[in-house]
Amino acid sequence: MGFRTGAWAKVWEVKPMSDTSTKIRMSVSRKNKQGEYEQDFSGFVLAIGTAAAHKAAGLKEGDRIKLGDVDVSTKYDRDKKVTYTNFKMFSFDLDDGNNSAGGPSASTDPQPAVDEGELDDNRLPF
Repeated sequence: MGFRTGAWAKVWEVKPMSDTSTKIRMSVSRKNKQGEYEQDFSGFVLAIGTAAAHKAAGLKEGDRIKLGDVDVSTKYDRDKKVTYTNFKMFSFDLDDGNNSAGGPSASTDPQPAVDEGELDDNRLPF
């Protein structure tokens, strides 16, 4: 899956840099054909922007996040003859522990049987 929007990443280290940036060491893994996980990406990512940096500063080691808007840029330094790669993240979602279908929890209220034929106005969608 790699470093891309929608990928799930595990947080290993969090270091707030300023009000608008937080450095995060994270990794992304994927299942191989044998059903085992192998690392697809590992590195430092800069959470940029006030909202993303503040939210990232609250992360702890072991947290899982779903990457939102991300970007990768490279810069070549002619004097040093080195290429720098920068990974940036502008938004993300924290894993809430509910991995079923990726949505909110299903209602646990008892549902009336289909063949009762009674309509409850409180349960109508309009």
